[in-house]
Amino acid sequence: MSRLEGKAALVTGAASGIGRATSLALAADGAFVWVTDFDKAGADLTAIMIAEAGGRAAAVKLDVRVEADWEGVFTATDAHDDPLGILVNCAGKSIIADTFSMPLEDLRLLLAINVEGTFLGMKHGIPRIARSGGGAVINISSIMGLKGMARMAAYCGSKGATRMMTKAVALECAELRNNVRVNSVHPGIVDTPAWQKHGADEAGMLSGGAAEPSLDAHEVAKKMVPIGVAASAEEIAQTVCYLASDAARHITGAEIAIDGGMTAG
Repeated sequence: MSRLEGKAALVTGAASGIGRATSLALAADGAFVWVTDFDKAGADLTAIMIAEAGGRAAAVKLDVRVEADWEGVFTATDAHDDPLGILVNCAGKSIIADTFSMPLEDLRLLLAINVEGTFLGMKHGIPRIARSGGGAVINISSIMGLKGMARMAAYCGSKGATRMMTKAVALECAELRNNVRVNSVHPGIVDTPAWQKHGADEAGMLSGGAAEPSLDAHEVAKKMVPIGVAASAEEIAQTVCYLASDAARHITGAEIAIDGGMTAG
């Protein structure tokens, strides 16, 4: 029997990248997957990919910044045969910008998606996971939640907040003895479409140089990752599946860096 069979998982940011790879991996491990994203067309495609691979999924539009959206999604999960046992907060946004000229609204947007979205998922998801008998929450942070980088103050701040919220909620769940584990995963340079969303100015700012046509994860990895290569979204997804499984039953409040050695020294 697959190790996640009989459980339902909800994944945010599942229309592409790490969220899509995680959804596919969870489904391959036997879970029914609620594929959620603000991009409904992308979420639909992920659900189709899961079905074509023999898995089970449903796509739902979700704006993680809106509490009413979360309540609506969880109402759907409540009515499903497979109880919710896994929550993966993967939706996120990054901005590369000069701190001293960055509009306050850009910071607020990052915090709304990266921090408030994760908070709302845990607020409404954990009580349901507890009622189903327990399970796991995996919050996708970043190595930028473990170390600083110039021109990424807002992103570092949001991912650092995700890291510490994870630890605090893990201890709260432990106090309640509700059998819900909460951990954070901190990817480094990962080859996903998110890199292409940064414009030429942002690409140049990452290295402190002139504008570049675009960011390429593999080229960035050659310069910044000790082992010299970027991770794949599938590699991150496999770690998420492990943390979601009973094999990780004694891991909570932990932070796992998947960064090719970037935070090693």
